[in-house]
Amino acid sequence: MSNFQTILVAIFLAFFVFAVLIFSGLIKVGSSSSKSNNLNGKIIVWGTLSAPNLYKVFEKAAADNQSLVIDYVKKDPATYEQSLIESFASGDGPDLFFITPSMIIRNQNFINKIPYTSYPKDIYISSFIDGANIFLEPKGILALPVVVDPMVMYYNKNLLSNEGIALPPNSWNQLFKLNNKLTQKKDDGTILKSMIALGRYNNITDAKGILSTFLLQARNPIIKLEDGKYVSVLDKDSFGTAVSPFNVILKFLMNFSNPSSTAYSWNSSISSSINFFVQGKLALYLGKASELFKIQAMNPNLSFNVSEIPQTKNAPKRTFGDIYALAINKKSKKTVLAFQVASLLSSSKVAKDFSNTLSLPPALKSLLSKKPTSSYMYTFYNSAIITQSWADPNPVSTNLIFNELFNNILSNKLDINTAINKVQSQLEQIVK
Repeated sequence: MSNFQTILVAIFLAFFVFAVLIFSGLIKVGSSSSKSNNLNGKIIVWGTLSAPNLYKVFEKAAADNQSLVIDYVKKDPATYEQSLIESFASGDGPDLFFITPSMIIRNQNFINKIPYTSYPKDIYISSFIDGANIFLEPKGILALPVVVDPMVMYYNKNLLSNEGIALPPNSWNQLFKLNNKLTQKKDDGTILKSMIALGRYNNITDAKGILSTFLLQARNPIIKLEDGKYVSVLDKDSFGTAVSPFNVILKFLMNFSNPSSTAYSWNSSISSSINFFVQGKLALYLGKASELFKIQAMNPNLSFNVSEIPQTKNAPKRTFGDIYALAINKKSKKTVLAFQVASLLSSSKVAKDFSNTLSLPPALKSLLSKKPTSSYMYTFYNSAIITQSWADPNPVSTNLIFNELFNNILSNKLDINTAINKVQSQLEQIVK
């Protein structure tokens, strides 16, 4: 889309939201008040997003509305969904709540879908990143996106420069050429320094996100909406070849945990990939954009930078990520106002404040077209544009399933094809 088309879409969307507010009676045209006085009431928002000044973003968003109060309640990520379920049952839940794609399947019955007559599908698609289309269903929009937390690649600048490597790899195949330089081992196989953490699961910090990235780059959506139902397509062939992409991916990953492979760089004796990275012993760390401050806090002296995650040759440029979006509680008594506030909070002006406060890229294409000067945020913005996600039916269960998958293959308990069939069967059971 050209800059001119992007501007036209942004203007149209602004007028569209403005028109909805007028027709709903929430904007009083011709008011002489210095305040716009267009939204009136109190909206309670739940979420897990956290930052020192996050509450001020909500206050600022409501400031232009004389009688609007937006009360944000920060919830513990570990108990967030359970708290939502209990609130839905008791009828005292929030009016709006943040969701990610991994919450879609379990919470779709509690969401008041926004009909396309109220928010045109074409406007949504033109406004938000392609990965946000996961919130689109046949009957309407599940949630309005705000910010994105993409998978990126952090790299130790000293480990690379010491070996004469000017730039981090931008494709997975380059790893085979770099391993001899970046991985150091003792004669007994003990890894002193590692190029990258791949090939195992339980001691790799963002293992599911990494595996998801490979699958999405292979055009496999993992869980797909078909005829109004979510189904597992993990073992489906996306390229018309005899071997499924998942089979190829697993064989590729196993090279990095196989002591007889030239790519061997990771084993079970290492505590975790993030710990190894902050200790200065891991050259390339695959993690989320939101981990930036955690890494800095764990080792303030670590010399590192960030780049886009490597890509698969001749495949769509993609990375996995969480997309935080606002959903309307079906049981809210203020669904009209909740829709208007969700539109406000996902608008360009407020989404930019969210992005700046959280240090995460926005989901709006118009904002992503204006790159920040910070090297970290510049990469985060570029990564957000190519971010895709999937409707994880149960993050806890799928984490156990994928961990078992790797253990079965690494221990030779199951061959790759049998292990894949088992995972497919397990996903089919929990996605029902």
